[in-house]
Amino acid sequence: MAVNTKFTDRNRLRFQPKRLPKIKAKLKGKLKDKFTSVDIPKLLVRLLLSWILISAFYVANSENIFTSPLFFGEIKLSVFIISVIVLWVLLCKIADKNFINILMILSALVYGVLGAIGYTNFSFSVGCCVAVAIIVFFTDISDIKLRLHWSVTWITAGVLIGGFTFFVGIICCLYYKNHWTSCFDFGLFSQMFYYMKETGQPLITCERDGLLSHFAVHFSPIYYLLLPIYMLIPDPRTLLVMQALIVASGVIPLMLICKNHKLTEPACCEFAVIYTLYPCFAGGCFTYIHENNFLAPLVLWFMYFCEKGKTIPKIIFAILLLLVKEDAAVYVAVISIYFLFTDKNYKSNLLILIFSIIYFLTVTHFLAKYGDGVMTGRYNNYIYDGSNSLITMIWAILKNPVYVLNQSFTEEKIIFILQMLLPLGFMPFITKNPKRFILIIPFLLINLMTNYQWQYNIGFQYGFGSGALLIYLAVVNCSEMKYPKLLLCSVCCSVVIFFGLYYHRSDYFKSYDEATEQREIIDEALSLIPDNASVISSTFFLPNLSQRDEIYELERTKQTAEYYVLDLRYQTEEYSEWDYIGNGFEIVYYEEGVVGVFKISVNIYS
Repeated sequence: MAVNTKFTDRNRLRFQPKRLPKIKAKLKGKLKDKFTSVDIPKLLVRLLLSWILISAFYVANSENIFTSPLFFGEIKLSVFIISVIVLWVLLCKIADKNFINILMILSALVYGVLGAIGYTNFSFSVGCCVAVAIIVFFTDISDIKLRLHWSVTWITAGVLIGGFTFFVGIICCLYYKNHWTSCFDFGLFSQMFYYMKETGQPLITCERDGLLSHFAVHFSPIYYLLLPIYMLIPDPRTLLVMQALIVASGVIPLMLICKNHKLTEPACCEFAVIYTLYPCFAGGCFTYIHENNFLAPLVLWFMYFCEKGKTIPKIIFAILLLLVKEDAAVYVAVISIYFLFTDKNYKSNLLILIFSIIYFLTVTHFLAKYGDGVMTGRYNNYIYDGSNSLITMIWAILKNPVYVLNQSFTEEKIIFILQMLLPLGFMPFITKNPKRFILIIPFLLINLMTNYQWQYNIGFQYGFGSGALLIYLAVVNCSEMKYPKLLLCSVCCSVVIFFGLYYHRSDYFKSYDEATEQREIIDEALSLIPDNASVISSTFFLPNLSQRDEIYELERTKQTAEYYVLDLRYQTEEYSEWDYIGNGFEIVYYEEGVVGVFKISVNIYS
């Protein structure tokens, strides 16, 4: 049968114009649906994550620091781009949103830590913190529900306490073994514990160049709590490990405070991390044992029992706090005032406040009359009349309050403020309750108002008490917030800043091995000095010779002794081996550029 081609062609021409728009519309709809079904934010998040992971990989594996031009030469742009694209495609295959979000936060944190480790500058660490915090803030964690058993909280606390004690204690011990610890402030306390073990008295010869009680300088009976342990293990390294453990133990009352404010188990664990990585705690320990180390845990125990309203434990820990040091009365008084405003137990709080004031006045009176005096010189920027009186300081504050701001917010102190508050996400100041600012007073008084530079330096012991109060405020304020990301940002900042400041300390393990030959020479030289001999020693050898009745620091002393020990590892104008060789001294041991031990052979001072 013949086909009518004319009819077919005519129909095709007739119907095509009518069907074509429908086909186009259908095709356009399918393309639109396909395009709109693509989750653009999802693709961009995974692209960012891929970029961060590849970048972190290069920083971690490069032989050159990332600030060096050589670092850029190691990276082939084509390989970098292909790596990012391949990883991006793989990440797009992962549908679990929570996994991607957790990986994003962890990757940003690791990258920030690698950066802070690679370039140890605090200002740069702040930049890393800001970058990590921005990523945390814009990462959706609302669907992440982490539930932990209460035992996990305490296991975490125990691991952190052990980790802090090991890291800080071991590094301090390496310093001691390598003869890098100085008389101030370790050698003098090492000798003090020797005397406490032998006589029960806190006597020292190297602190003020003559035999005296340390309590004439600072009244710190709290040291006797460590004496039983020291008597069991009478070694200076015992003090180095114990001081780290004392500070780390503050995690325990902190966890109880967190529980008392009904924080979740994950939040408790986060605060435990913040505490153990708090910069001023490790920094204070790296300047070796001080009475101030007791402040961090005791302040938190005192705060906890004040919250719980348990009068007897509260009084006990108030007394223990007062026994730390004469100026510890500031912490007891301020905390008592705070709870006078926030607690119904007025009687006990008022009693403790009055007692702390009386105690402070009594101890400072005896220090001024029978001891080395009260160190008012640290506030001579307020004592305008030269009277050395704290009363003058009070009048100065009342007369000229703007001067307090002038003295408290210098460039150096702004850095210190950031180091103290950034790891806490500035949470101590995020509150609608003005009464809580009472607890800021020690931070202002002890650390910011002074012109004594070490009191606003996280590398020294003056941040333990005020730091503990700032952490307490962070906990209390956090318990009232609805911003879980802020706490997570604080944890990330703590990690970045801690590693930026202290990761390089792990290099001392390598340095310890490299100094083995030199250390053995010094150990042999020092072993030739009898235990009952009087010694004058260079500052870095003094702690290793401190277990004796009479020892003085060469750089400061006006005394004479049987043996003179010179540290020749460093050039100094203060002394030279040629002052002793052939000048009435017998050479006991001499290694050029390392150590010299000399024994007085004639009375050259007669």
